[in-house]
Amino acid sequence: MNMNKTVRLLSVLLLCAAPAIASGPLKTRGPAEVNFVAQGPAGLRIEGKSSDLSVTDRPDALVVTVPVNKLDTGISLRDHHMHEKYLESQKYPNAQLAVSRSAIKFPAEGQTTEGTVPATLALHGQSKTVPVHYRATRQGKSYNVKGDLKVDFREFGIEVPNYLGATVKPPVDVNVAFTLDET
Repeated sequence: MNMNKTVRLLSVLLLCAAPAIASGPLKTRGPAEVNFVAQGPAGLRIEGKSSDLSVTDRPDALVVTVPVNKLDTGISLRDHHMHEKYLESQKYPNAQLAVSRSAIKFPAEGQTTEGTVPATLALHGQSKTVPVHYRATRQGKSYNVKGDLKVDFREFGIEVPNYLGATVKPPVDVNVAFTLDET
């Protein structure tokens, strides 16, 4: 294939893919949140959250970073155990989720897209590929994004949390929500 045909073919492919690619770099705006729900026996339900997360737009991936020492369950003793004994947040301060930009379908203006994509979760000094379900809605140059994943903490070398006979059952449900603006 000669060079002119190659350039035309690439141009056609890029035009066809245009709705799937954000037109510029993306920057986090407004409130963001990460929530988790862990369950155990006899209706045990532990909910935690943090509004301290950042999203970095790299050429290859969108990376969500959560400082794990900011996760809060509303009970200080439980938080202390979670941070010191299980997450070891002094030694492993962040959890990072990297989603390949090529896997994400960016919606057109006024549209919503969703899908399940592979992502790399780095937690507790280990990295694993996990499926992430996302939903993105575009309004002007903003994307409202929600993502859901299940985390089996044992796969990251974190022991099963247990306190006074109550044991958390893996996996833990994790949800993130944030807004990205095209710059």
